[in-house]
Amino acid sequence: MPRVAEFVRPRGEGLPVDVRESVDESPPTAASESRIAQPPPRWFRRRRAVGSLAVLLAVAVAVPIVMLSTDADRPRTQAKPAPGSNAPVGAPEARRLAKASGKEVEVTAERTAHTSTFAQPGGQFKLRVHSAATSAKVGNEWKPIDTTLQKVDGGFAPKAVNGSVVFSAGTRSRPTGGGGGGGERATRGMTRTALARPAALKVDTPTPQWTDLVRLNLDGHELVVGWPGTLPEPVISGPRALYENVRPGIDLVMTAQDGGYTHVLVVKDKKAAADPLLGQLNYRLSSPDLTFHLDEASHSISARDGKGEEVAGSPTPFMWDSAGKTAVTEGEPAAKPAPEAKDHPTLALSGLNGAEGNHAISAGAALSTENVLTVKPDTRLLEDADTVYPVFIDPSFKGHKQNWTLFYKTEGKSSFWNGQNFNSGSGAPEARVGYESTTNGTSRSAFIFDFGTQIHGAQIRSARLRLLQTYSWSCDPTSFDVYHTPLITSSSTWDNTSDGNFWGKRIASASTAYGYKSGCPDNWVGIDIKPTVEEGARGAWQNLTLGLRSPNESNPSHWKKFLANGESAPYIEVEYAKSPDTPVLANMSTSPGGGCVTGQPYTKIGKADVDFRAKGTDGDGNLRRLSFRIWSADGSPVADELRDTNGDGAANVTVPWEKFTPGKTYFWLAQAVDWDGQWSGSGPMDSGGGGWCTFTVDHTQPTPPTIRSEDFPAPGPDGAEWSKNPLGPGKITVIAGGTNPADIREFQWSLNHPVYDQKAVPAAGQDTVTLDVNPDNAGPNLFYVRIVNKAGNASVPFTYTFYVRSRPGLDGAGDVTGDGKADVLAVDGAGDLRVYPADRVGDVDAWMPAATDNGKPAPAGYWKDAAGKSALIAHSTDWFPGDGITDLVARMPDGKLYVYQGDGNGRFDISKRTEILLPAGAPDPATFSQIVVVQDLNGDNAEEIFATAGDAFWVLTGYSGATITEARQLSATSWTSRDIINVRDVTGDGVPDLLFRDDSSSERGLALRRGKPGAGGGVDINSLALAVNSADGKDLTYATTGWENATWPLLRGTPDVNDDGIPDFYATRNDGTLHLFYGGRTAVGNGWRVEEDDWNTARAIG
Repeated sequence: MPRVAEFVRPRGEGLPVDVRESVDESPPTAASESRIAQPPPRWFRRRRAVGSLAVLLAVAVAVPIVMLSTDADRPRTQAKPAPGSNAPVGAPEARRLAKASGKEVEVTAERTAHTSTFAQPGGQFKLRVHSAATSAKVGNEWKPIDTTLQKVDGGFAPKAVNGSVVFSAGTRSRPTGGGGGGGERATRGMTRTALARPAALKVDTPTPQWTDLVRLNLDGHELVVGWPGTLPEPVISGPRALYENVRPGIDLVMTAQDGGYTHVLVVKDKKAAADPLLGQLNYRLSSPDLTFHLDEASHSISARDGKGEEVAGSPTPFMWDSAGKTAVTEGEPAAKPAPEAKDHPTLALSGLNGAEGNHAISAGAALSTENVLTVKPDTRLLEDADTVYPVFIDPSFKGHKQNWTLFYKTEGKSSFWNGQNFNSGSGAPEARVGYESTTNGTSRSAFIFDFGTQIHGAQIRSARLRLLQTYSWSCDPTSFDVYHTPLITSSSTWDNTSDGNFWGKRIASASTAYGYKSGCPDNWVGIDIKPTVEEGARGAWQNLTLGLRSPNESNPSHWKKFLANGESAPYIEVEYAKSPDTPVLANMSTSPGGGCVTGQPYTKIGKADVDFRAKGTDGDGNLRRLSFRIWSADGSPVADELRDTNGDGAANVTVPWEKFTPGKTYFWLAQAVDWDGQWSGSGPMDSGGGGWCTFTVDHTQPTPPTIRSEDFPAPGPDGAEWSKNPLGPGKITVIAGGTNPADIREFQWSLNHPVYDQKAVPAAGQDTVTLDVNPDNAGPNLFYVRIVNKAGNASVPFTYTFYVRSRPGLDGAGDVTGDGKADVLAVDGAGDLRVYPADRVGDVDAWMPAATDNGKPAPAGYWKDAAGKSALIAHSTDWFPGDGITDLVARMPDGKLYVYQGDGNGRFDISKRTEILLPAGAPDPATFSQIVVVQDLNGDNAEEIFATAGDAFWVLTGYSGATITEARQLSATSWTSRDIINVRDVTGDGVPDLLFRDDSSSERGLALRRGKPGAGGGVDINSLALAVNSADGKDLTYATTGWENATWPLLRGTPDVNDDGIPDFYATRNDGTLHLFYGGRTAVGNGWRVEEDDWNTARAIG
């Protein structure tokens, strides 16, 4: 029977997680319990340490992917992600998949190192918050925690952990002795300069040759621990790096952990214990931005950032011997040593796993002002006759942000951060609760759970703390309590947490009995903590610390243990339905008015219907509606409306201007509503906006502005004033007139179309602005401008007309103003000729009188006679006298045909007209019902006139000077019900075609007659005479019905205006509007309205 060690492990220590039966099922006898309970010699008690040999551990950013079953009898099903997709699954997509599959689906896009979220088939979500990381991100892939060491640049690092841990590759050749060649060894060539740089700090101890033992990155903070000497190449065994014979008889074992590591010096015998190294062990701690602090009470070490927040911490350090024996479950084989242990026996030592039933005592240490850690092992343990070698010295560190700790009454001043120096170190450390009579030890435990912001504002459906219980005193249930405690740190001990302030808030209790033997095996315990989690959701807590404590700390029947680290560590499972996000100020606005304003000066809104707009968001993809509430300062409601959101989460509600009273102040808010009926807070008040959206109402209209311009003067009563320069940029000054400059928000203006899409803001205190204006059109232009005050009220627009001189050069086809774009000529209802310059897409707006009489305005009504008979007009190119400027051809009311000379600026001088003489056999121009003029079509280098006279269709060719040399009748029938639209190449084959309206057909409205090539070039005009003569032998349908004369009185073709190479046409409609239709190769294209003013009274267009 093995002897009992002086430092006896509490009952149940060292048993595996899946234990089914204790080593001794029978309770101890009184005699044996009395013998076992005797305290060890006083010097063996863990006593106060001055410092810690440990080095600080990283806090990493990683994502858990391990899924724990909620209860032993509750299997979980989870839908698979969509095939072929590796992209993270967001909440909206996971919610959709869960509803469709009937299984929970993980929201992989929301993974963190310690949390995982699952969409539930019912629409809610489940969040699991673990107290320990369950996975780490390697590159862009999440992997289970894997501390197996592998070669990296500069040393050895674990495969998948949170943070960066790089052990030294060694700075000298492998030492002789201590085993053969097994195990993986570092390559000297991989050692980086950083792992062998000289000391940067001046210390108050003998200066050693520093070698970087380990290099860490702690959540972006670098920390390096230096060893006082050279290091051999390590033997790598799983997570361990063994540095053999760092001094004769002394090995160093480094073990990688998630977010950090442990460090054990193995002193093999008393001879090695006499090495001067152990008289004063020095370690250099260095970091560019962390500072190191020794806690005077617990003698733990804390590494802190510039804000004073703990990044990592080290518990009280200990040293122990090999007197104990590892306890295993009856019938279960002991753990096998690593394969490398055959050649490297140190790796087979059970003492590497901690002080398991061994003699144990703290080691003395001090931290110098130069951050040199000096450790002095206790010589009594090294020299005592009962000490069993090897002896182990174990300092350790662990990251702070998420962790756990154990409080042990017997060692009230000691810190057991992350269970270090208390647990077996076998990979399954356990938290303890209650009184254990074999050692008279009483334990409590506490865990940190980091929620982040995920459940802030959510409706909590359920919340349970889940613990894997691995040991109880018996199979008879006893209770333990759960407390909401303050945040724990690496310096938390029994003594500084034993008051009522720390244990003052008990939130739950449970009665359990698992892990004693096969009749009550290990099992998960679920504890309802919903009220506390609800409080955290309302209060936007970042984390929650929960403590476990026995209600009776003098009765050993309440003694329990719970697995504390790894994938089966405690976790909180929260089922919640997240409310939509509260609308924020930046996503709320009115039109007019602009963005939401909550403070002075308030937005002013004028005499206009007010459109209230907001955008909602819902991280779950569950947004349905937005609610709008508007009320006056006296509390009177104006509107309370719910509106469905669009695909972007936006909605709006429009309130008529009559609902608002001038001079009053109004408020409004928006709330989001989801499909589960949950409401968000009221934005912007509840989303940090500082109040409600506020505006005042002002219906005062500004006075109209006036205009001043030297570059573009007003035309004057006779239209004699033109722009200072040919077509190009110039300046226009806008003057506010009677409007107070302080009340002007902006001037709005536009050119040739009253869209007011340009804005100009005057300088503070000024009531004028000078604008750079660049007209597109030569000839008449319209400048539209209005004032908008700060309430959004617009003045009556001011319309300013000015004429722009043309640039030098020849006119293009159909161009009469000299800007290269085809224009429209029309005879209005009063019998006056107008020119409408067209822009680059054929739109028209401004017009001016197009007839002059030797420099003066032409007589009113010149283009019709007293009986109302109107002139027929047409234009296309230069007719007379060959100056390259487009002229006008007109059949006047007197029955004669004339050409009117153009001046290049859009006007025609009636005093310079020339009569066109027709040959014998030609029809009398007085009988013409329509004329169309085009450039040379048949290769004779002369312009042509197409005309209809009664039922006949004619072409007049061979124009020379003022004479037509040939008049050819193309058809004697059918043209009374037809109108010529265009004679130009429509189909794109280079041959002109005939496009006409055919009111005689019930099947088509517009017809296309394709021409044949002429012998001398151009078109064979005879092919345009009859359908049978055409290229197709028939007329083609260009547009179907709906083109009757009653609806579209006037149709007139124009050269291409939209640069697609196809001629277009204008049409007047019986509602008084002018439309432009773009041409197509085989059918009419899109049409749109280009003018609105009295086109139903127009007598002719051409």
